[in-house]
Amino acid sequence: MNAIIYLKQPGSDELPIPVTVRIEWLPNGKIRPLMYWTPDNSCYVVKHIYESVRVSFLKENGVGIRYKVKAELEEMPDNTSNARHEIYLYFADNRFCEQGFIDERYSHPSKEYVPITMDVFSGGDYELISFRLGDNCYVVEKTLKIEPRALYLDGVMGVWHKVIARLVGGNDDGETRGVAISWEVDRWFVYSSFGDGAE
Repeated sequence: MNAIIYLKQPGSDELPIPVTVRIEWLPNGKIRPLMYWTPDNSCYVVKHIYESVRVSFLKENGVGIRYKVKAELEEMPDNTSNARHEIYLYFADNRFCEQGFIDERYSHPSKEYVPITMDVFSGGDYELISFRLGDNCYVVEKTLKIEPRALYLDGVMGVWHKVIARLVGGNDDGETRGVAISWEVDRWFVYSSFGDGAE
């Protein structure tokens, strides 16, 4: 199976169902699934997370995380009993295993860890949707460049993204700017001066 993001019914021998998942990746490295889309383009909203467990995947030779969630169709018709279910949601990839070993070696005064919302596709590719910095929310309108980077002065070793982001709400509502967002180990950050690292 090529999908690394997929669903399985608890206790079922049915084949996994590849899905696209919208997640919120928190500054502490934890991941919270918000909703997912099945191959027929049905959208399910995650209403409750019962548990999250780190698991090993012997065939994929890696580790990841499994969530047991309660989800329901985004626009659930009245009296639809099968539109709400409990299911296992798997992220069978090392990037999503909530490793949590970032410590003071990774810190730098110019870095600010931020919550980021993103869509993760069944094969592991992703698209950044938005991020929050303080009280402000920024919507990512376009990703211009993605590349691996190691900046030892800043304690950065990960993947750098140059994006165009638009402020939503606040005094400068609608203002767009180039922003550098970086992923390292299991969390995301921007430079606190906000323009640094965008080139």
